[in-house]
Amino acid sequence: MKTKSPIRIISAGAGSGKTFRLTQEMVALLKQGVRPSGIIATTFTTKAAAELQERVRVKLLSEQMNRQADELASALIGTVHGLGVKLLQRFAFEAGVSPSISIIAQEDQQIIFNNAVATVLSLERVEAMNNLCIRLGLYDDTAYDWRNDLWRITDIARSNAFSAATLEESKQYSWASLSAYLPAVGNADRAAIHQALDVLLGETIAALEQTGDSTKKTADAIADYRHVQREIRLKGSVPWRDWMKIYKRDVAAKCRDHLEPLRDFLRSHEACPDFQADIRDFIFMLFDTAIDALEEYAHYKKKRGLIDYTDMETQVLKLLDHPTVSRVLSEELDLLMVDEFQDTNPIQLEIFLKLSRMVPHAIWVGDPKQAIYGFRGADPELMKAII
Repeated sequence: MKTKSPIRIISAGAGSGKTFRLTQEMVALLKQGVRPSGIIATTFTTKAAAELQERVRVKLLSEQMNRQADELASALIGTVHGLGVKLLQRFAFEAGVSPSISIIAQEDQQIIFNNAVATVLSLERVEAMNNLCIRLGLYDDTAYDWRNDLWRITDIARSNAFSAATLEESKQYSWASLSAYLPAVGNADRAAIHQALDVLLGETIAALEQTGDSTKKTADAIADYRHVQREIRLKGSVPWRDWMKIYKRDVAAKCRDHLEPLRDFLRSHEACPDFQADIRDFIFMLFDTAIDALEEYAHYKKKRGLIDYTDMETQVLKLLDHPTVSRVLSEELDLLMVDEFQDTNPIQLEIFLKLSRMVPHAIWVGDPKQAIYGFRGADPELMKAII
């Protein structure tokens, strides 16, 4: 029976000779009896995998370990996705997939998913989101585009294999955690508070004019108040951002007392049911669109018998729980080596943890400061958690 050692974590930063260290570690374990065919090593590029395998082979030859050098070709050294495909192909029956499994190319995957998003983004949905952004003042930042938030939600969901139920839970939590900072909802609706604002603006303008103050600061405030008043009378309401704009408008020092009733009322808009509903609807619509897009994407793949890399990772994760697969791999594997661990996403992390329980030796190498794959769900905090 194999004796299992704890996972060894090696922190290796830029210029620290990481590849050299990996080579030395692997050769040392081969000298101790680790079988070349029992090695599974993951890197994030095929180039890095080829370089590691070649360096180890050369080192073995220099140590007169010709047999191990020849057998190194049977080691599983490659990218996470490459090794995942090999495992699914070998255990296709246990995984319930075709041995000739084909994964959607990364560039095609993005195009197909973009089409899925476009399918669920109806004109009505786009207009509703744009109107919410206008009312909430999100478009004050010209660089803002709510579609970027949509992409981030779907990217995180895909990288972590989140189900629709998980996203629904996240949607509810997002609103609940934000609403905790808002006051209790009042009774006045959008129309009522805008009518009240119209009246209060008129009273404030009249009070400021009666002071006789002719400073530019006061004149600009009156002009802004009149503009908002006209917008209310023309459209029935103004964006919530305008409430804060006129709240921040200052006047000459001797006139400030006349602003207090108006400012007190402007602050109260946070309790308006329509204001809170706009925020909630914005959050909910983002998540609902993400859920619909992911379901459309899944339907497209299922209809055509396709899987993507996230599907592959999820299937490998499930495969490792199969009793036969677990038994066979525990008998065959001696060493798991994980390179660039800081760029491991949560699914890959769980795969590595399960494999680590099947091998006598597990070495994970990386540096959280060098994380570069955050766009696909990698989180350097995972490395800190493991340590």
